Amino acid sequence: MANYSFADIGKWIEKVDRGMDLVVKQATVDMLADIDVIPGIARGGSPKRGTIPRDKGALALSLQSSLYGSSAISMTGTDSYVMVAGKMKAGDVATFVWGGNVAPYARAIHYGWGTYPGTFWRDVAAGKWPSYVKAAIVRAKALIG
Repeated sequence: MANYSFADIGKWIEKVDRGMDLVVKQATVDMLADIDVIPGIARGGSPKRGTIPRDKGALALSLQSSLYGSSAISMTGTDSYVMVAGKMKAGDVATFVWGGNVAPYARAIHYGWGTYPGTFWRDVAAGKWPSYVKAAIVRAKALIG
């Protein structure tokens, strides 16, 4: 463990801020990258909890990612979260939404309808958030020291 004097407090604060930023970015990327896209029912697949079923690709491609709701830092597509997460700092508010005009049926696929059970990909990913944070902390400690 490093010893800091009062004169080094600025360095310590920078190190802590950098670590928190790394953890937020890495945990966000890991969580969103971990959501599987599998064949949808029309392609012979079946609903699987925690996944996004893909028949024509519109649902997976409908991910809209933004930082503080800004259109200046807003992306659409399966990898849109990478650019937004790269700009994130600890304490920022990022939004990741599937559906919109591209796939208005996203809510029905997520929560289910009729006899379709729903896949709850967002809920499953959010439930694993603490594990993504723990893994990101380990990586940040290795990078920062």
